Amino acid sequence: MYRTKAGEFLKLYQFLNINIDFFKPYNKSSLQSYLSLLNKAKTILLIHNTFVNQEDIQFAKKQSEIAAQQIFWCLCANANLYIENALPPVELLQKNNCNIVLGTDSYSSNHSLNILDEMKTLQQYFPSIKLKELLTWSTTNGAAALGMNNMYGSFEKGKKPGINLISNVSNANLLDTSTIKRIL
Repeated sequence: MYRTKAGEFLKLYQFLNINIDFFKPYNKSSLQSYLSLLNKAKTILLIHNTFVNQEDIQFAKKQSEIAAQQIFWCLCANANLYIENALPPVELLQKNNCNIVLGTDSYSSNHSLNILDEMKTLQQYFPSIKLKELLTWSTTNGAAALGMNNMYGSFEKGKKPGINLISNVSNANLLDTSTIKRIL
C-alpha cells in the first residue's frame, strides 16, 4: 500500500466504500513512511513487524537517534500466525540489538492472552532463542516499553515486581507442557 498504492488494503477500502484518492504512495515501506511523523513521541512500540527488513531496522535506529526516542519491537507471534501465517524476522531483530518485547494482541487474533504461550511459540519456531532472553523480553523490556521500569520488570530495591513460577522446563527450554503460576 505505502510503496505503490496496491494490494489487499485497497479491497478493504472499496468494500467499506471509503474514498482514498487523497492517499499518495511514498515508494517506501510503511515504517519508513510514517515513523518520522512520530518524532515527538519519546517511546515508540512497533507491533507485529512481520514485514520488517534490514533497511527498516536501520531507518528506525537512525530515526530514534535523531528524535531521541526509544523504539521497542513488539512480537505477537500467535497473532501473527493467526492473521498472516507469518512471523517477524526475529533473528534479524536480535542481530541488530533491537529492543524486543512480547505481546499478545487481542482475542480477536489470538487464542490466549498469555505471554508464556507467546514464549512457547517463539521458542518452537526459533529454537536458538534462549529462555533467559525470552524472559528479558517479557519482563525488563516490557516494563521499559510501557514506561513502568521504575516499578516493575526486575528485582531491585524499591520495585514491586510480580513473581511467576514457570514449571516443566527442560534444559532451559520451554515445553508444550510448561505452565505458569503467579506466586506474588
